[in-house]
Amino acid sequence: MYIKLLFNYYMVGRLLFGLALLLPLQMTGFLTASPRLLWVVLIYVFIVFIRLVTSAQKINYFDFLFDIVFVTAVVYLTFRLSSFLTLIYLFPIFFSSLVISTRRSFLFPTVAIALYATVVYIYGGRTEQGALLDPALHGFAFFVITLAGHGLKERIERQDVYIRRLEEERARMQGYERLFRVSADLAHELRNPLASISASVQFLREGSCDPELVEMLRAETERLSRLVEDFLIYSRPSEAPTDLLSVRKVIESLGLPFSDKHYTVEVIEDGLVRANRTFLEVVFMNVIKNALEAAQSRVEVTVSVRMLPDATGDTGKRVLIEVEDDGPGIPVNDRDRIFEPFVTTKPKGTGLGLAIAYRIVTGYQGLIMFDDAIRLGGARCSVILPVEE
Repeated sequence: MYIKLLFNYYMVGRLLFGLALLLPLQMTGFLTASPRLLWVVLIYVFIVFIRLVTSAQKINYFDFLFDIVFVTAVVYLTFRLSSFLTLIYLFPIFFSSLVISTRRSFLFPTVAIALYATVVYIYGGRTEQGALLDPALHGFAFFVITLAGHGLKERIERQDVYIRRLEEERARMQGYERLFRVSADLAHELRNPLASISASVQFLREGSCDPELVEMLRAETERLSRLVEDFLIYSRPSEAPTDLLSVRKVIESLGLPFSDKHYTVEVIEDGLVRANRTFLEVVFMNVIKNALEAAQSRVEVTVSVRMLPDATGDTGKRVLIEVEDDGPGIPVNDRDRIFEPFVTTKPKGTGLGLAIAYRIVTGYQGLIMFDDAIRLGGARCSVILPVEE
């Protein structure tokens, strides 16, 4: 991950460096003394720009070798004017040691010292005293900077592994924390009806045959059964067989309970999705039922097909189901917890309805979210599912 990021920074940095190099070369008079130097820098900037546009994401040996050749050309054209420009060799050599494998990265200081030694030889270094010392010192510096880059690379890689392990451990602990919280909530939900059933059984054993006790036993037993069924759906939403379903037909087939509230369905464009019909009905039933319970007088359901992003950010053809109501809406602070198991404001609710809807929708690579209703002023639930072509 960091290797590609470093390479991207390097690709941008070398372009900016080439442009910025023109100014000091002009100020020091190098461009005037060596007119060919201007063309060398301009050609370098042009090629670097083309590489940045066409191959910015692909690590290639050519880029580092090209930079070393460019630096050699600059050193060659300014050899009699200044010697400090040889420091530019260090940048491609150092960055190559960070992004290229250890053994192969030694190619670049070797090429650099060979080219620099050639420049020294061309300028008559073979006859000057100490001519071998200059390339030798440069070669020593090149290999030292390569080794320093390798050391930094190893430290960064160790730190990256350590950070990744910490993130995995944090995710694992969050999973345990969520499991513990769900287990505690489930135990709480089971304890209340079990306490009522236990008390009723005790009265029946004592000879009381009050019809209210029998009704309590029936109601609490149904509540337990419903809770268990909801929890099973929540725990295994992706194991059921799937079919190609029309969203419009699934919504229109719902046998919604009550209501004295105005409920409309507008289908702008129907979409086909691959899902389990029962599970998809559970999603729409829970979402629409919640809207009807929260609404003051009106609920509107709109079905359309649009180009929308999915959970990974990839844009594609999706079916969008929007459920709006004119109720009080959902506080912003509660929207982060609304899909958690056993979170409910209803006295007889299990708190699993929206949690089940979330598990089912995300299991089908979809999205479900709440925000403020635009038309009715209450809450709006948006369900996004991928369209099956």
